[in-house]
Amino acid sequence: MKAPIDNKNEVVRNSNIVLIVFGALAVLTIAQVINISVVKGKYYRDLGREWHIKAIDINADRGNILADNGELLATSMPFYDVYFDPTASRQYVKEMKEKDKHYMKKEGDIFAKNIDSLAFYISKYLNPNLSQYEVKSWILKKRSQNERYLCLAKGISHSKMKMVKNFPLFRLGRNKSGAIFEVKPQRVRPYGDMALRTVGYIRDNTMPIGIEGKYNEDLKGEAGKRMVQYIAKNRWVPINDLTEIEPRNGNDVRTTLNVQMQDIARSALQEALEYHNASYGSVIVMEVKTGAIKAMANLKKDGDKYQESYNYAVGASTEPGSTFKLASMMAILEDKKLDLDYKVDVNYGKAMVSGREMKDSEGHGHATLTLREAFEKSSNIGISKAVVASYGQNRNDVFQYINRIKQFHLDKLTGIDLAGEGKPLIKTPYNLKQLWSRTSLAWMAHGYETQLTPLQMLTFYNAVANDGKMMQPYLVSSVWSHGEEIKSFLPKVLEEKIANDTTIRLAKELLEGVVLRGTAKKFKNDLYSFAGKTGTASLDYGGVKRGRYRASFIGYFPAENPIYSICVSITEPRDHGYHGSEVALPVFKSIADKVLSFDPHFFNISSPGKNATAFSSQLPQDARGNRNDFVSVFNRLGVPVYTEGKATDLVITKRADAEVNLVGYIDQKGQVPDVKGMGLRDALFALESQGLIAEVSGYGRVSEQNIPPGTKVSGQKVFIKLQ
Repeated sequence: MKAPIDNKNEVVRNSNIVLIVFGALAVLTIAQVINISVVKGKYYRDLGREWHIKAIDINADRGNILADNGELLATSMPFYDVYFDPTASRQYVKEMKEKDKHYMKKEGDIFAKNIDSLAFYISKYLNPNLSQYEVKSWILKKRSQNERYLCLAKGISHSKMKMVKNFPLFRLGRNKSGAIFEVKPQRVRPYGDMALRTVGYIRDNTMPIGIEGKYNEDLKGEAGKRMVQYIAKNRWVPINDLTEIEPRNGNDVRTTLNVQMQDIARSALQEALEYHNASYGSVIVMEVKTGAIKAMANLKKDGDKYQESYNYAVGASTEPGSTFKLASMMAILEDKKLDLDYKVDVNYGKAMVSGREMKDSEGHGHATLTLREAFEKSSNIGISKAVVASYGQNRNDVFQYINRIKQFHLDKLTGIDLAGEGKPLIKTPYNLKQLWSRTSLAWMAHGYETQLTPLQMLTFYNAVANDGKMMQPYLVSSVWSHGEEIKSFLPKVLEEKIANDTTIRLAKELLEGVVLRGTAKKFKNDLYSFAGKTGTASLDYGGVKRGRYRASFIGYFPAENPIYSICVSITEPRDHGYHGSEVALPVFKSIADKVLSFDPHFFNISSPGKNATAFSSQLPQDARGNRNDFVSVFNRLGVPVYTEGKATDLVITKRADAEVNLVGYIDQKGQVPDVKGMGLRDALFALESQGLIAEVSGYGRVSEQNIPPGTKVSGQKVFIKLQ
């Protein structure tokens, strides 16, 4: 009976041994796991990553956005971050010694030979806050710690990158030196924030805005692929690999924007905003026959400055005020309800209309006015009473008025090629959700209880100027790839005829009458004709009176053969008046005056006449620029142009009667050229041809340079200011 007991004890004993062995193995395994994952985890992870290779995207160069003549409005410039692997030369020497045991005797230690001079150049050109000794000590310390990714500089220019590549040690190449240059493209606008909200900009982790956003698919290109290897601290470096896929760079987008008109529009708007201490404003210049936008400026007060922070021209739906009276008058004329000689009781500018008191914004001192006079003098009472008399008798008549307004496309988006167009609001009669009331018809008649953007109103006026043909406003004319046009966007007709010929003819007469006899007569001139309508919208009519207004003017020129239409809108002017005739109309006139002085549509100076004489006095004197550009412009204008002396790239203009002479402009080598008055491109060419580096601020033409012309310098920075 004892044998079975002994066997049982032995089984238990053996089981315990097995458990002990397995337990020990488990403990050892756990200890090893802890050792590998925790104690030596970083070592093994770094070792694994050292041999890890992966594919990454190579960003494509984003396409350029161009003005109508090909000038750059937005482009991508390469900037560089500079890193340094101080261990690279050590690895290189090791490999060379394996190939040639006498290598060190022949070449020596390339790191030791170059570290002092390299530290000097880094201190002088990349990090002047550190001395040569401090730079050298820092590099040696990091090298002893096997650090492989030292940041030397961020965001340096292409020209500076080329200089850094020629530093001691770095000039030996990447494999020998460990110099790493990572390209970081940045979007650059040569004209600063000119048309910023229209051209747009790129934002991190979200869709670009403006043209940058609307045409993103054309501009962005297609990323390529590159193999990279991990080196340290989540840093990856490219490796030579034949499977690399080159990126497809983005296409260029050519806009309808004209740089000179844009500069004129922005300057005129900013001057008015500052003078009247206004909150914000916008200007649009449109080509009448095509709908092409030649300029679009938006400025908002931000502290003591005005900046482009929102596209009011396209996105801001507001009550248009008196500029809407044109639509009301055209409805009456289209339906033959009243003629322009119909007399209206305006009671000296204050009356009850539809049971509510109404006032005329600008005093006129008349008891009665004809319908034509009411429009010219911008009488709210006159236009509203005429609309109520024509359409206020029954429901069908009210709907007839609204349908006429819709016939003029004032209830529709223009469809401009920009995101964010504001929605128009034309109320549906008797719709209580839209707050229709018994006074709605009368107040809509002169531009209240409606919502329209400046662009939508300009598109309507532009159709009148274009004999009733409504064109879709657009900003992009074509897309280009490698110098070839791949897409073309032609002018698009939204409506062949928004009203009959008689209505359009009479509408033009009314707009011309505003300038000849009405609220705009102060700006009538003999040089050219224009037509349009002033607007003064109260922003407080429904509540507390705080004296807040929106001043506007929409018009076109020349009146007899319109080429450009312009909309000016300025909100909350606080000083020096608030009426459209005081605030917005001067902006229109300033823009028109300046456009007339340079646009080839208006003058052929080779033909005699008062226009030629007026334009002749404005030919440029002592202007500096590219010879070919001047020849091209003057040929378009019909101005005789001659070259004096040697035909150099840069010239100075000399005015002589009705012709221009181009005099060669040659700078002495090693001296700072005189670039005042030049455009950005010509100024950069002149400076860089002398080996100088340009730092630019502002937009327009060069107004200041910090180093006087003729100063003997070499490789210096020259700061130039454009305006």
